[in-house]
Amino acid sequence: MNFSGFDNEDKIKEALNGKTFDTLHCNLQKLIKDSFTNYTGVIKAVKQAGQNKSDLLITIGDESHTYSIKKGTGNSIHQEPIEPFLEFLAQNYGIDEEMKNNLRLFIWGDGTLDGSGDVSQRLSAPQFKKKYPQVIESIQNFFNSIKEPLIKRFLIEGVESHSSAEYVYYGTVEDGICCKSDKIVEWIATHPSSGAISIGKLTFQAWNRNINGGDKSEHKRGVIQLKWGSIKDDIKVIANEK
Repeated sequence: MNFSGFDNEDKIKEALNGKTFDTLHCNLQKLIKDSFTNYTGVIKAVKQAGQNKSDLLITIGDESHTYSIKKGTGNSIHQEPIEPFLEFLAQNYGIDEEMKNNLRLFIWGDGTLDGSGDVSQRLSAPQFKKKYPQVIESIQNFFNSIKEPLIKRFLIEGVESHSSAEYVYYGTVEDGICCKSDKIVEWIATHPSSGAISIGKLTFQAWNRNINGGDKSEHKRGVIQLKWGSIKDDIKVIANEK
């Protein structure tokens, strides 16, 4: 998340922490109503640290809920180096070496399995799809078989999370939408993205292929990224569905 995202989390926390329901901005009153059964008492809001997908823990009396805070467009919802991700897939889904190598080939995008190819061999995702259509098809078929668990990991659970997000809140103090995470996962799983490889509505891609070389973005290679490009419009649709 960029600085703007962290700043937004801080503003929401400050607008809630130590306040009572009747003193909140009407938008935050709706957030509380959408997730709490009890509104009486002083509100406690605490930011969650580490790799938790939950950004905020809100407590009123004995009732507590966790939230992932989003804003803006073209949201990157998860980033992770390729090798730990492959280890996760091996431990939980028993993927073989061929599938691991397919994923390595796609993420590095230079014809090698470790990013050691020449800069001139680096391909964009559309170029890779054109050159290696069978690799794309194989990865897509595999992801289709484990869509919902992957979406949960990327969106609400995280890599080593000790605090999964029960809700996703998209917006700011003054304007936003709150949705149950389970409802969002189910919706994302049943709607496609337009990326070369999709996991439901999420696009699975390399964080940065650094096509033209140079040192500035080289450290971003070899990292998977999941993007939810239409989050702003989609979350409105999800919130309005019964």
